[in-house]
Amino acid sequence: MTLIDELNDKFAYYLEMTKRRSMGTVEGYHRTISRLSTWLKENRNITNIQDVTADDIEAFLNTLRHPPTVDYPTGRPYEATTRAAMISAIRHFFEWAVKKKYLEFDVSQLIEYPSLKEQLPKSLSVEDAEKLMETAKKRKLAERDYLMTRIFLTLGVRVSELVGMNEEDINESTGEVLIRGKGNKERRLPLTPKIVQALDAYRPVRRKILEIRKRKDEPALFISEKRGTRLTRRGAELIIEEIAKESGIKYNFNVSPHKLRHTAATILYNDGEADLLAISELLGHKDPSTSKIYTKVNREKLRNVIQSNPLEGI
Repeated sequence: MTLIDELNDKFAYYLEMTKRRSMGTVEGYHRTISRLSTWLKENRNITNIQDVTADDIEAFLNTLRHPPTVDYPTGRPYEATTRAAMISAIRHFFEWAVKKKYLEFDVSQLIEYPSLKEQLPKSLSVEDAEKLMETAKKRKLAERDYLMTRIFLTLGVRVSELVGMNEEDINESTGEVLIRGKGNKERRLPLTPKIVQALDAYRPVRRKILEIRKRKDEPALFISEKRGTRLTRRGAELIIEEIAKESGIKYNFNVSPHKLRHTAATILYNDGEADLLAISELLGHKDPSTSKIYTKVNREKLRNVIQSNPLEGI
């Protein structure tokens, strides 16, 4: 008998140590397989990977929904992109299990990916982005929450990149912050005057929390008030969701760190001085047309692009 949970841990180790995948990818894959394993256990009484069928996996995928809301009492179904990402994680897991001879046949290959329609990224208006930042300033831990919100809306970082930031990643002399992106790729982004001001306001608050929690050596820039430990990905998501709710802004999508990332890029492209190359550099994207590009955005150009964000005048 080969337990799915045990294989999941081995698979995570393989991804991290052999494939050198980023922690965000490793955790995302592990989380998906854990959810599948729990569902199989509770609904199919299955714990052994050899007993899993394609129908079981399909049934699990069909249960996936967002948390209930007033508009969606039973929860809104996952978007096609989210479903596709989970199928990808499951397929990689089963493919690895076959390769390691834990399985003879990869049933996950029978699961079809959803058709992905090309859609423009959903984003907030400049006015609502302003509301979000003003609301963050009124919260209990205003200094932290405002800094987080401004970084999302100005630098367009991923939530994993934000919670992965350390205090030492801030380089005062160059006015830049080190960002660790997907695949452990690093990039340096300029700090705008507004971000520097917010950082200066947050640092004493952070120090006080770490003193109270007796965690003075904690490297994380963004920390939990309750424990003084690194803020989790979900913790950051909840903070942004709460700020959006408190601000009163209404959209037909959940306002999340990812939507703020889209907002940063959209505002810069529509209202700032950014071209697509600058946006790609800012977001840390792997541009599909990189083979045609032989020069990268220089530091000064990137600094000007970020500081041209209309939100910097707020």
